[in-house]
Amino acid sequence: MGLRVVIDTNIYISAIFWDGNPRKVIDLGRDGEIEIYTSKEIEEEIYRVLLKKFNLNPHNAEQILFDFSTFTILVKPLQQFKVIKDDPDDDKFIDCAIACNADYIVSGDKHLVNLKEYKGMKIATSTEFLSTLK
Repeated sequence: MGLRVVIDTNIYISAIFWDGNPRKVIDLGRDGEIEIYTSKEIEEEIYRVLLKKFNLNPHNAEQILFDFSTFTILVKPLQQFKVIKDDPDDDKFIDCAIACNADYIVSGDKHLVNLKEYKGMKIATSTEFLSTLK
């Protein structure tokens, strides 16, 4: 299989509503070229954002999560890390990445992207991640 990747909520949301590099990253997972891992905490955040920021009804938000579940691998993080001091809510992506031994976290969040790397996992924007695959 391909690279193990954890995707930040902002990448999922961008891929849902717009074309561009976030959608290309998601499509790599959909096509089986990379392995995308997620956690219950990440899925819950996506659901909340779809309801609150994009005013989707619960049924449509659940359908989107169901679609993601057809090509993502759900893991249950066994540890909770405290890495992102300025935004501890972002630690869920580190937790998931450690649980699945990810190669990458793909994010548009500056708190994560500014780390560049954590315990051997690279943290990159969608553009940076796609450029490594060429």
